[in-house]
Amino acid sequence: MEIKEELYSKIKAKLEFEPGIDETKITTGIHNDIVTLGGVVGTYAEKLAAERAAYSVYGVKAVANEIEVNVAERFRHSDVEIAKAALDSLQWNVDVPYEKIQVTVEKGHITLRGEVDWWFQRKSAEDAVRSLSGVISLNNQITIGTRVTLQLVKEKIIKEFERNAALDAKRIKVECLGNKVILTGSVRSWAEKQEAAQACWAIPGITEVDNHLVIY
Repeated sequence: MEIKEELYSKIKAKLEFEPGIDETKITTGIHNDIVTLGGVVGTYAEKLAAERAAYSVYGVKAVANEIEVNVAERFRHSDVEIAKAALDSLQWNVDVPYEKIQVTVEKGHITLRGEVDWWFQRKSAEDAVRSLSGVISLNNQITIGTRVTLQLVKEKIIKEFERNAALDAKRIKVECLGNKVILTGSVRSWAEKQEAAQACWAIPGITEVDNHLVIY
């Protein structure tokens, strides 16, 4: 009980510390090592910021983000306006192959589709639109095309882990099935778990990372 209360206090303090979050509108619950965030916020960006803040707290292993987005009046826009803003944002982002991306907006919910060559291009497209005014949610369906064969991919990933000071490569097991990477083993924090996945995405040709790393 003491550990649970300590974790609860740390999460609340982290939410209060972050400048882009109104912690008074967010509820926090902890059950079976799962942190549940609830409440209502004015932007999708704030919902994501709250989730990132919770994950950044040491000891958090999983987060259920049940925060609702009720777009504040000053941020409300029509679907046409949101779609235009999304297209402009994608076009102005040098990391996004604009011509390969399709955007659909329905009642503030954005869906991205298309195929790109690299994971960072997929991520950049998502980053470009998720903080736009009026957005309620984002569904990134962009796929990654295969650019090269995956010979020695496992060795490349392990070497990348060994170069990364934040990761203990000896605790991580890598398995490759076609274009898919499966990670098992343990890490010390959620940040390390994400770092391991990003190291895999840095390898050309990877289309899926199945991250089963546990936090100890």
